[in-house]
Amino acid sequence: MFLSKIHLDIHNIQIRKCIHDCQNMHRSIQWLFHGSRQDRSVLYRINPEKLDVYIWSANKPDINDMPTGMILRGMKDFSIIEKQLVVGQCFGFNIIAAPSKKVMVDGEKNSKRRFLRNPQERIDWFERQGKKYGFELLKVQENQTFSVTGQHREENGGKIHCQVIEFQGILRIRKCEDFQIGWKYGIGPGKAYGQGLLMLCNHNV
Repeated sequence: MFLSKIHLDIHNIQIRKCIHDCQNMHRSIQWLFHGSRQDRSVLYRINPEKLDVYIWSANKPDINDMPTGMILRGMKDFSIIEKQLVVGQCFGFNIIAAPSKKVMVDGEKNSKRRFLRNPQERIDWFERQGKKYGFELLKVQENQTFSVTGQHREENGGKIHCQVIEFQGILRIRKCEDFQIGWKYGIGPGKAYGQGLLMLCNHNV
């Protein structure tokens, strides 16, 4: 897996469209990989204050086909670190996620996701993700909550609007194989729109 850091030029009109429309951002990032998000295992995370995007992917982005307004600042290969993961290892983490549940809506055929409004329900949701992906939470806190918006084609749902939240804390690996799945492929919904990327840092407990 590779982690790339790309700076966004706010003076570029296409970049401004990306910042205000998550579907445009998704399309621009996928342009670097010449394939679907699922096939290339692509996740991303925006730092709006510094105008940086962190892209997590199975393949290197095509830097020769970079959209205008995007500037590569660095890239790191994590393949060695992946092989060194062991049960009991602890990491600090940070993630933008959309803790939610599916509910039926009157007059609608399909269920829709609803953001969990209760803080304890959101923590419980994240703990369930930990069990699914082979880690336990030693410490977790919520930071900011914000909205993600965009516009899809009408046949794919039209307007995009979802609430997301930033979690940070300390986790411990319980099952390496399950943990690698969550780390590589993301946690929770909204992976095409900047959610689900588990950012890790070293932590000694």
